[in-house]
Amino acid sequence: MQFDCRIRGGVEGIHIIHNRNGRSTGRAFIELEHEQDVCKALDLHKHYLGQRFVEVFEVTNKDAEAILKATQQVTESDEVVRLRGLPFSCTEKDLIQFFSGLEIVEDGVTIVLDRRGRNSGDAFVQFATKGIAENALKKDREVMGNRYIEIFPSRKNEIQVQYGRGRNETSAFTPGAEDTPRTMKTANSSSISTTENLIHMRGLPYEATGEDIVKFFTPIRLVKVLVEYGPDGQPTGEADAYFRTHQDAVLAMSKDREYIMKRYIELFLNSSASREEQ
Repeated sequence: MQFDCRIRGGVEGIHIIHNRNGRSTGRAFIELEHEQDVCKALDLHKHYLGQRFVEVFEVTNKDAEAILKATQQVTESDEVVRLRGLPFSCTEKDLIQFFSGLEIVEDGVTIVLDRRGRNSGDAFVQFATKGIAENALKKDREVMGNRYIEIFPSRKNEIQVQYGRGRNETSAFTPGAEDTPRTMKTANSSSISTTENLIHMRGLPYEATGEDIVKFFTPIRLVKVLVEYGPDGQPTGEADAYFRTHQDAVLAMSKDREYIMKRYIELFLNSSASREEQ
């Protein structure tokens, strides 16, 4: 079934709502010419667009303008872009080469570290002008190494939030200690072991779910999965998988560099046989 609805101004009357990362939220406002066009559009409620059914509601011009204005304020960006899915070996030089021909300001590359002080796969790049940053967004989904890179509009204050987060979390860990028990110090400097039989996962697709991780380790059974999210509520591409025994965790390490969707996953063992003997 198809209805011909007259859209005011053609494509200019279609307003797709994006989130702060520049991704579509799945919502849009359509300006229609007349009341009868609105009625026709409402008849399309829960009809399919591709493989999804679409919900259609009528809103007033005032409500639509208020929502669009609020969205524009949230998604407003400056000359900064954020990158996700970078190879973990990526350096500042690699990023400058990736954006060859686009002027980056001095010290304009910030690679976000994870809580162990390693590359998280995220970075921020600040360009000389907003126009150059907009051109940089056109490189979204281009490949670096064997990974495609996602690029989103961002702001300078987001760099401070993410970089500060990485440094603060890293300070609680000893670099290179991923194979030794994690400890935390109390006021009297006694050590409390927080180690469990876990594997830290890095490089997960951002749409990966806990169920995907469980299937990844099949037939080895997991106790629990903790998917990591950043302060913006978005997945970081990292997770911790917990196993019942040290032996299970060691066996699970055989999955290192295997794929979930189109990304290979790096695994880091954080388990000790001596803990089970205590």
